[in-house]
Amino acid sequence: MRKMIMIDTNKCGGCRTCEMVCSWFHNKGEFNPRRGRISVIKKEAEGVNIPFMCLQCDDPYCMKVCPKNAIYIDENTGAKIIDSQKCIRCKLCMIACPFGGIAFDSKDSKIIKCDFCQDEGIPQCVKWCPKEALTLIDLDKAGVIKKQKGVEKLMALSRTEE
Repeated sequence: MRKMIMIDTNKCGGCRTCEMVCSWFHNKGEFNPRRGRISVIKKEAEGVNIPFMCLQCDDPYCMKVCPKNAIYIDENTGAKIIDSQKCIRCKLCMIACPFGGIAFDSKDSKIIKCDFCQDEGIPQCVKWCPKEALTLIDLDKAGVIKKQKGVEKLMALSRTEE
């Protein structure tokens, strides 16, 4: 079953716990948000915090441009995984990603991106988010959940207009 991390920007308080636990999990106990696979983008003027990571595209440009076929799809989750043994660090995947979901970790000299914390069962960012702004869901349910939230917003708006 393919998965995705649903982001509720209304719940995100910008605490950056997701960045820290991602870094800790992937980098052997080091808290360094720059080495994590998720980043919280803050839009101060709008008062919005947006956790951002690889979107696990259906037709990923990163895979198409990789000259070594170092990116593969995890059959259980649908996550696009980088095989560091095959990767030559050409960074074409970073350039090709239209959303900036792939980064280069200069300390370990490797390309990094969200892998749903492979073999852990649940991504650490989802597990530790204190506001539950991140949720791992089945991709098939994503559309229904977004529609339900949209209806809730419309109903709340119509109540305020009365």
